Amino acid sequence: MPRTNIIFDIYSPEEFFYSINTAWENYKKGKQKSVEILLYVIMGLNHLREWIAPGYNPEKKLWKTPSTDAESFSKAIYNDVSFEIIRDLCNRTKHLKQMEAKTSSDHDVSFDDWSDIDAVRNWDKGPASAYSIDVIDVINIIDKVIDFYQIEWFKKKGIVFK
Repeated sequence: MPRTNIIFDIYSPEEFFYSINTAWENYKKGKQKSVEILLYVIMGLNHLREWIAPGYNPEKKLWKTPSTDAESFSKAIYNDVSFEIIRDLCNRTKHLKQMEAKTSSDHDVSFDDWSDIDAVRNWDKGPASAYSIDVIDVINIIDKVIDFYQIEWFKKKGIVFK
């Protein structure tokens, strides 16, 4: 039976996570930080939980008792502090809603290191070199959420990524 729950050539939560993680590693390598990659990673990590446990969400802050490993994981990550920040950032992006945390960017990439001139939004500042939530580098927050997925879901299911 052909699978119909795909997006382009991503057929499973494992493949989606691999795509997110690959984009994330590329983001971290560059001196110039791409907001496009950052937003893909944030939105992907937020929604990956729903790929793992489709339809399992709290209703008015109340959860039905988990009946599967996927539902137990979904509830656990949803209640994780770092994931809450990712969820807030995703919803802020999607709905342009307010959130308590303050976002900011640093711009200290020398002109000779500009890797994508077309991506520079402000020539006076130059490209972003870091993004922060409050005073915490977004890398620290996202790494925690990726580790949570990796350790608490994929590794426990015997799926190991290189």
